[in-house]
Amino acid sequence: MKQTEGFLLKKINQVPYLLPVGQRIAEQRRGMKLNETGEQIWNLIPFAKDRNELLSLLADSYEIPSEDKDMLKKDMNSFLDQLTAWGMLEEPPMTPSGSGVDMKIGGLALHLSAPKELIPSEFLHFCNGETQSPDMTIEILPSSGLSASPAGGLLRIQAEDLLVCEQEREYRILFPQSHQLQECILQKDGTLARFYAIPPYREPLLSDLFHAIRLVFLYMAGKHGRLAIHSASLYYRERAWLFAAPSGTGKSTHTNLWNHYFHTPILNGDLNLISCEKGTPMIHGIPWCGTSGISNTASYPLGGIVLLKQSTTNLCQNLSDDEKTLLVLQRSISPAWTEEMLDENLHIASAVTNSCYITRLFCNMEREAAEYMKARIDGHLRQFGGAAESGMSV
Repeated sequence: MKQTEGFLLKKINQVPYLLPVGQRIAEQRRGMKLNETGEQIWNLIPFAKDRNELLSLLADSYEIPSEDKDMLKKDMNSFLDQLTAWGMLEEPPMTPSGSGVDMKIGGLALHLSAPKELIPSEFLHFCNGETQSPDMTIEILPSSGLSASPAGGLLRIQAEDLLVCEQEREYRILFPQSHQLQECILQKDGTLARFYAIPPYREPLLSDLFHAIRLVFLYMAGKHGRLAIHSASLYYRERAWLFAAPSGTGKSTHTNLWNHYFHTPILNGDLNLISCEKGTPMIHGIPWCGTSGISNTASYPLGGIVLLKQSTTNLCQNLSDDEKTLLVLQRSISPAWTEEMLDENLHIASAVTNSCYITRLFCNMEREAAEYMKARIDGHLRQFGGAAESGMSV
């Protein structure tokens, strides 16, 4: 634990402030007004290796009896969390806490540590109640309520609703349009994400959290060979089939035609997580499904991906191997903040498209479009003896 370089303790009319200097001013970092305890904590930080040692030094300086240490610890940790959130304090790699709910999403184990009222209802079907070693721990902690300072480090994403900054061991993610969800500290190996939200917690925060958790989950999923594709999926002939297209093209309309006329179950109405495991392409159930409200908890073999394009006639177009990978990648919403992340996504997309049926379907929004595509899939399965042969288009 150490103070971040570029912040100095100064007094203005005897009032202590932490003020940025040099590069921190260039980064538009904010200063912070301190009370007497905050000033004392800041002065003691260089003499403590961790929070426990700092607590002992602080208690000794104020001659706090042992029975009152819990309240002091709570106040100290709140202040240190604020310093960390504002980029004024550097601590060793984060370690997760142990309480909360366990989930299995997309074939990956998650531990969500949060107040009960902040667990989105969409997650309930994915809770397995098992104690396990999670692939990722997500913590939701109270924020001070003060405006988050601009993120230091290397700016990776800047948009109206999202700011992603890469730091040495983690990503700092800000949510400028959320009234209560301030930021997330995401460990680079994807094992831990800490969200900071302003209490008292209100209903809009649940929606903000649900979508923000998707972002960090997809980051972690990419490190486990999974890629999220904007698509609707259905179950036919013991396989999942994805229908991918930009919003408004008609992927939901097309899969609803299958469901209505052929009684094929819809697995997810908007987003699917794909992987290629030991040469077998798969899709994995996730709770995020757009406005469709249709999702599934299971994993299925992937038969193929149909890339939709509106047309007055129905026709399948053969694609080259590079076109298949590119078009599938273009339908991905998995994070690609760095070259390394883009390479990970390309690798997954290539492995999947080389192992299953991929075609582009020009189609209208009538029953005949579903009948045409169903016949093409049936013909593909007959031709290859029911096997999803590598990347063949018909």
